[in-house]
Amino acid sequence: MSVPSLVGGIATRDDLPGAIVFAAAYGLLVPIFVYRLFDERWRSIIFIQALAFTIERPVMFSLRASAAANPNTESSGVTKYMQATFALAFLALAQNVLRLLRVMLINTTTATPSDVDEPRRRFWYRRWTDFLMVLQLVAMILGIVATASLPPASDSGSNHTHWVLRYVSSALGLVFILLETLTLLWASKALPRIDQRAVRLLLVMTTLLTISPIYRLVVMHHTTPDIHAPGHQALNTKADKVAFYIVHLLPEFIVAFLFCAFNVKDICNTGFKGDGRWWDETPKERETRERKEQEKAAKRSSSEQSEDP
Repeated sequence: MSVPSLVGGIATRDDLPGAIVFAAAYGLLVPIFVYRLFDERWRSIIFIQALAFTIERPVMFSLRASAAANPNTESSGVTKYMQATFALAFLALAQNVLRLLRVMLINTTTATPSDVDEPRRRFWYRRWTDFLMVLQLVAMILGIVATASLPPASDSGSNHTHWVLRYVSSALGLVFILLETLTLLWASKALPRIDQRAVRLLLVMTTLLTISPIYRLVVMHHTTPDIHAPGHQALNTKADKVAFYIVHLLPEFIVAFLFCAFNVKDICNTGFKGDGRWWDETPKERETRERKEQEKAAKRSSSEQSEDP
């Protein structure tokens, strides 16, 4: 009897260098994210979501390093938590990319002095990105369910279900990211108003994010009688660990770094909230929004004048 091998294996001494490096690397990003959060030019909902992801990673890698420094002390709860974060991290980052993509598409439909407003096209862009969001959500839910338990080797039915759900979650995640990539490629050719600089940045991100689910699909066929076994079947050899940190985790870090290094709010013209609408705002909603913006601008102007000597 056997169980599906853990992606990345159980934490061993061979995990210690990688876990420390990634904990430190993400930890160095956190203060930069926080500093830029107070800069209005950078601050947006999407940026805040990237910050939340970056804050969680040092916590997880610190737990991994602690378990690696003290072999055979990793609790089942910590194991399930780490397996869940490994399964969901690339999906969370890809969701941020989708939010940027949605705004970029919507921006090509708004009226300008030289272009007419295109509400119908805007409607369908929203429906397409809504569909992608549902696909991503299904992949995340399946990933959560697949990592919520560690059935014993004697429970073959539960282990088979666990094995299937992990595969379906990662496969749907890969399809989701590939559809994002295809949408970007289509937009770069078909939409003259699309910002090519933004397209290039997001294409780099989606290309990197395809690597993690592909790695998962390649290694998840392994099973082992014991997840603590030192062999390759349990993905616990030194080579397995090196491949895991470089192929699965490094691309995710690079994407998080790109969110920190490039002002996606400016490049993708997202504003603070991005676009979360199901449909266009009504005339009354537009009037209310414009009034609030005018009041905010008036208060800012008054504050600046009062600060002048």
